[in-house]
Amino acid sequence: MNKFTKLVAAEDFSENVWTKKDYIVLLLIPLILFVGFITQYFSVKNQLSVIIDTSLRIIMFIFLMVVYAPMLRRHWSKFKLAWKRSVLLVIVGGVLLQIIVSLVRSLIPRVSTSLKTDVPSLIDPLTASPEMFMLLIYIALGPIVTGLIEDTVFRYTLLGKIFQGSFLKKACIIILNSILFGLIHYYNFGSVIGTIPFMFAGLFLNIIYLWTKNIWHVLLIHTVNNAVLTIGALLIIVILRLLGLKA
Repeated sequence: MNKFTKLVAAEDFSENVWTKKDYIVLLLIPLILFVGFITQYFSVKNQLSVIIDTSLRIIMFIFLMVVYAPMLRRHWSKFKLAWKRSVLLVIVGGVLLQIIVSLVRSLIPRVSTSLKTDVPSLIDPLTASPEMFMLLIYIALGPIVTGLIEDTVFRYTLLGKIFQGSFLKKACIIILNSILFGLIHYYNFGSVIGTIPFMFAGLFLNIIYLWTKNIWHVLLIHTVNNAVLTIGALLIIVILRLLGLKA
C-alpha cells in the first residue's frame, strides 16, 4: 500500500458484517431491471413515461444516499486527505473507462436483436424549446444516478463486504461481480454479447475500488463518464445553438 492509498483507504475488507440496510439496498438492482423490462417489452415511449422512469431512479438514488450516508461521509473524509491525486485519478479513470468500453465494443460482433434499443428521440435537442431542453437535461440524470446506484451496490455491498478468503476465491468474486454488473445492462442492448463491454467496465471499477478502498473514486469516475456522454452532449448542442450553428 503506497502513501496515496494509505490516505484514502476507508475499508480494510477484513470484516464480513451485513446489516438489514445492506439487504434492503440489494433490492434496488432488481428494481432497476424491472424498469428496464417495462421499458423494453411494453414499448413505453412517451415523455411522461420517461419522466416517471427518471424520477423513480432519482428516488432510488436518494434512498441509497440516505441509507449509506454514514459510510459515504466516512469515505469522503478519506477522499479529501489526498484530494488533488484523487481528482486526477477520477479524470484519468473516466477517460480509461470510456476507452475500455469502446475498445471492447469494437472487438465483439454486432448482434441484431428483436428488442428495439435504438428508439428515436422523443425530443429533438436541436429544435427543442428552453422548457423541453431543461426536460432533456433532467432525463439525462437518469443514467447518471443509475450508475451511482450500481457502483455503490456492486462495489461496496457485493464486493467489499464479501471480499475474503483465498486468492482463488477473491479472484472468483471479482470476476463474477464484473459479469453480473455487465448483465444488468441487458435491457440496454437486448443481448448478452452487448453487455460484454460493461463486464470489462465492471472489472476496471472493481480494481479501482479494491486498490483505493474508497467508494468515491469509483462513483466519480462513473459519474464523469456518464455525464460527458449525456449532459456533455447536450451542452455542446447548447453552444452550437447559441452560435447559430447546426450540430
